Amino acid sequence: MSRGTTTIIGAALIAAGTVVSAQAGGLERSSQDFDILFEPGTRIESGVTYVKPGRKLKNIRGSAVGAATGGINPITRRPYETSTSEARGYAVPKFSAKVDLTDDLACAAQYREPIGIHTDVGTGTVEMYTAIEQKITSRDYGVNCSYRFAAGEKGFFRILGGVSYQEVEGYQSRYLPAGFPTPFGASLPFRTGYLNVEDKGWGWRLGAAYEIPEYALRASVVYQSKVKYDLEGTITGLFPITIPVVGEAEVPDSVEFKFQTGIAPNWLAFGSVKWTHWSNQDAINFLNTSASLPGPFGAIPVGARITGLDLYYRDGWTVTGGVGHKLNDQWSVASSLTWDRGTSTGLQSQTDTWTLGLGTTYSPNDRIEVRLAGVVGLLTSGTKDNTVIGGKPNLTGSIADFDNDFVGALSVSAKLKF
Repeated sequence: MSRGTTTIIGAALIAAGTVVSAQAGGLERSSQDFDILFEPGTRIESGVTYVKPGRKLKNIRGSAVGAATGGINPITRRPYETSTSEARGYAVPKFSAKVDLTDDLACAAQYREPIGIHTDVGTGTVEMYTAIEQKITSRDYGVNCSYRFAAGEKGFFRILGGVSYQEVEGYQSRYLPAGFPTPFGASLPFRTGYLNVEDKGWGWRLGAAYEIPEYALRASVVYQSKVKYDLEGTITGLFPITIPVVGEAEVPDSVEFKFQTGIAPNWLAFGSVKWTHWSNQDAINFLNTSASLPGPFGAIPVGARITGLDLYYRDGWTVTGGVGHKLNDQWSVASSLTWDRGTSTGLQSQTDTWTLGLGTTYSPNDRIEVRLAGVVGLLTSGTKDNTVIGGKPNLTGSIADFDNDFVGALSVSAKLKF
């Protein structure tokens, strides 16, 4: 594979990859990278993507707790606000180190942060009774390998596989209504409750690819297994004692097909389709594990739900297409257009997203490659309503509208070749 071809592919990868961090469905923030295994020699790559979603909620209404307080915020002593910003900006780092073990076997050690979310609506609206701040972080330490076989005069067939060790942490704060009796005396006042949980898990992936390097042609399909978590942690602020809780969660399995090919001298076309099984998790329930936990009407049994994260997602689909062009031996550029089907079924604001990615690669010599990309996108409008969840009334839920909002991202990475 020529140096010019690798710079075109590099520009295409960062243009499309930045989009993944900016708008992938569900909780996804980054995906596994097998592309580095197709490049010859030993390579080290590191980069970071910063994403700024601009989702804003308006016309917030319909809260039973808000109505019970007469429409007055117990914190500000003023009427509840009816609009707020929801999402917060975040950074997604990555690192890969690849080595050829033989002429046909290559492996890469990688660090990724595959899932995450950070929302913070503050305490001005009735949204605070659902959650003030929610934050999920993850770390993935993985190894991916590729073994190739000759397939025809110019082509190769590859077996792809890998394994990962993952760590995940979750945090939620929410404002709790007052008014019910407790075993500690009088009814507790309005207060803030906090949930902190964490766990570790393992995942694997398996796939295949066909390539003709001379034409920059490559097609691959990879299955990523789900990762199961048995979350453990605590809830504080609900009662004057700490409540130990457990909960089962899954990062869903997925299948991704990717394709690229040269279409003219110095031109490359690329695309991908990814399906993610987000519908496999409707709610993450956090259950009491204390045998001596008192409740307002008697002891709370072990295994009783204390709180939860209600997702009820639908499956995610992400489709990307783009082109790359080699300007000269040092510079290449690429652009991509991506549609991501929103995973929300109406409880969240994760609707369809359209994003345009622009990337460039600069390679001053055969050993160094620098990539820069930017993304602008549209978060489509809609309404979220969590006043009813799973067919049951949710007294702390509310309704909110949102317009078409902006999302932007900037990514920079560097690669050193040996």
